[in-house]
Amino acid sequence: MLEGQRVLVTGATGQVARPLAEKLNEKNEVWAAARFSDPQAKAELEAIGIGTAVFSMGQDDLSALPDVDYVFHCGCNTDPKTPEVGMSTNAEGSGFLMARYKDAKAFLHMSSSSVYRVPGYSPDPISEDHELGGYATYSPHYAMSKLASESVVRYQARALGLPTIITRLDVAYGTKGHGGVPMIVYEFMKNGLSYTRAESGDSFCSPIHEDDIAEQAQNLILKADVPAPIVNLGGDESVAVEEIIAYVEELTGLKMKIEVGEEASWGMKVLDNAKRKELGGPCKVTWKDGVRTALAVRHPDAIKA
Repeated sequence: MLEGQRVLVTGATGQVARPLAEKLNEKNEVWAAARFSDPQAKAELEAIGIGTAVFSMGQDDLSALPDVDYVFHCGCNTDPKTPEVGMSTNAEGSGFLMARYKDAKAFLHMSSSSVYRVPGYSPDPISEDHELGGYATYSPHYAMSKLASESVVRYQARALGLPTIITRLDVAYGTKGHGGVPMIVYEFMKNGLSYTRAESGDSFCSPIHEDDIAEQAQNLILKADVPAPIVNLGGDESVAVEEIIAYVEELTGLKMKIEVGEEASWGMKVLDNAKRKELGGPCKVTWKDGVRTALAVRHPDAIKA
């Protein structure tokens, strides 16, 4: 764990980065960099002693950002409306950020498992050398922009001599942001929305709780290097979305409307986490404990069982 360091976390009002920033703040001087379109989120971070700095992906002049020792780059445009927007915000934006922090001790770039090309809804784990070229149905230009971002980050690590690590995040969930797939499942149930199960079978994933992300990210940034290693960042359990649905039904007494179609509502992947375990250790939060805890925090009256 980092201690006594100056740390910058981008995207720090979001689902993944905010818990990380709050955890880092326990033992470090933390700066949260984001657009801060939500003034309340900014005020809440400042109330616990986290510094705030306005930052937008794609800016080329970042001289106003504070000097720090470590950078956790979690900010991104999750729904770029065109390829140009995706390239300029996510890919070029990451390059400009690394140039600003060329003298940092280490840089962690949070990428996405959406970069993997996976046939169907395979339960087979995907290792870091799997075929690339994925597609995110929820955002047509997202996966492309994240893969392009990885290329820019790899180049900058070598060009700048900046120790860097790239983590490919799978299904994150917890108490912040929209809460991830398990919390969206609950919202679907509560509002009578239906989930589409793929004709080919269940959709498997490697869900990882916000507490494990916060710990693993700190462990992994200490393994940053040149050239930049690439590491899968998912939970240690392979779980079907359909299992998550059944568990939320059990906890809440609600029922999900399930339809069957050619593609599932969410195309999922199972990550091979052998490399992550070697570099960062095991995860500590089981998916059932994590889902129950997150649901209790976000919706205190939801749990009936």
